[in-house]
Amino acid sequence: MEFGRRVILAVGVLVVVIAVSFLIDTVVWEAYLQNSASSDPLLHTATVDYQDFRHGPQSWRPYATPLAIGPGNLPSGNWYLAFVELGAVPVGGNPALSRTGSVQVDYRFTDLAGTASFCVYGLRAGDGRAWTNRQSGYGTCGYYVSGTAAPGDPPRWASPLQEGDRYVVEIADPLRPVDDDLPRDTRTFWFERVGSGLDGLHITTDPADRRGRVAETDDLEGSFYVTYSGGNVVGSLFLMVAVDQPQPEGFELRLESRFVEDHR
Repeated sequence: MEFGRRVILAVGVLVVVIAVSFLIDTVVWEAYLQNSASSDPLLHTATVDYQDFRHGPQSWRPYATPLAIGPGNLPSGNWYLAFVELGAVPVGGNPALSRTGSVQVDYRFTDLAGTASFCVYGLRAGDGRAWTNRQSGYGTCGYYVSGTAAPGDPPRWASPLQEGDRYVVEIADPLRPVDDDLPRDTRTFWFERVGSGLDGLHITTDPADRRGRVAETDDLEGSFYVTYSGGNVVGSLFLMVAVDQPQPEGFELRLESRFVEDHR
């Protein structure tokens, strides 16, 4: 009889601990979302020009092991990379407990030469670990736009990234130095190991299709969404824009991004 009471008491204590832990996690999550301007519906704008392609030429993009940039599983081609912060973040989790949603990205190209590839990178709030969209296997997604402008001269300021698990990338910034040789604002992406950080962020043309798919278009103006299916908090979100040709001086990419709440 005494043993039975002890078992019941132990189970009761365990239930209380789990409930309190769940409540604390929920309160922290909601506090972050309420205090974060990144999950508000405000419009964020950014511009990328031909001088913002600071990395390359190279056939791969950052991850714990090199990932392809173009459609397919294997790195190929010579791409120039630019990174821009979107100013909003997607929010996953239980919509009954928090305000979940995706990031809508509207783009408009001027004088695009060759093909542009969009990929996304997110930094985990608190420790800076990175996520990116999957390039192969189940959940592969991406967005490619083709243009017809004549290529420009290879950017003398660009240099390839070094392979590894940690990358320091330059960020496109409208307040950048006038001198292209001066250092710019940077962010560090790091990945714990091969296989991690691939199944949280997704690119899709329909937020209801949360894991997305590969889309290819020749429309120089359009929209896509960035969704998140993980359980942690995305602290900041970046768009990688890669082009397979040097861009002319008239090249411009206008971006508008906003948080869009889920309606399930």
